[in-house]
Amino acid sequence: MNFPIDRVSRDFPILNQTVYNRPLVYFDNAATTQKPVQVMEAIREYYEKENCNIHRGVHYLSQKATEMHEDTRKKIQQFINAPSSNEVIFTRGTTESINLVASSFGRRFLSEGDEVIISVMEHHSNFVPWQVICREQKAILKFIPVTETGELDMNAYRDLLTERTKIVAVTHVSNVLGTINPVKEIIRLAHKRNAAVLIDGAQSIPHLGADVRDMDCDFFCFSGHKMYGPMGIGVLY
Repeated sequence: MNFPIDRVSRDFPILNQTVYNRPLVYFDNAATTQKPVQVMEAIREYYEKENCNIHRGVHYLSQKATEMHEDTRKKIQQFINAPSSNEVIFTRGTTESINLVASSFGRRFLSEGDEVIISVMEHHSNFVPWQVICREQKAILKFIPVTETGELDMNAYRDLLTERTKIVAVTHVSNVLGTINPVKEIIRLAHKRNAAVLIDGAQSIPHLGADVRDMDCDFFCFSGHKMYGPMGIGVLY
């Protein structure tokens, strides 16, 4: 979608500045997106009119803030086509979402000799937590290799799956290569082995959207700050 330059400048005031004697150009959206005025105004309006602890009081402001919080959860449910808003957990971002799954699922379902599969193209946020929990539980961490064209080697992936595979955790879109992984096939093959699947959607959801029911993933996570939202908020489905 192409927007007129004056619309971009109006919606993203940070771009209305000169750096090194040239107009600022920002291309680092894979790391974090800039915030449009609509988001900043919504945050300001909340602090000016509705600010209060949620789920903690019966007075007007607390009830109003709680209602807005839960309405947002329902909007996220609809956005990713989750079966229930109860399956939408707010976190501080993709990293915390993956950490939460690795620590909870890992301690509950991983035993000595069990296997976790990730790929060699993972962001360190989807590498280190599995490395830590596998060391703790004496599980085996296995890696899907990448072909010369920068795609996951699906034949190798099929060979890595065994009866001891408990969870597969892969990125939907690589933050380094830009590769769009065949997550539906990855999930289908894992489920044939009764393994759960976590999809890191931090890079994919701003561009491709997400339909977790169509994908049939067990966990899906993403961050608000990569899709024009504020820092410090994320979602774990």
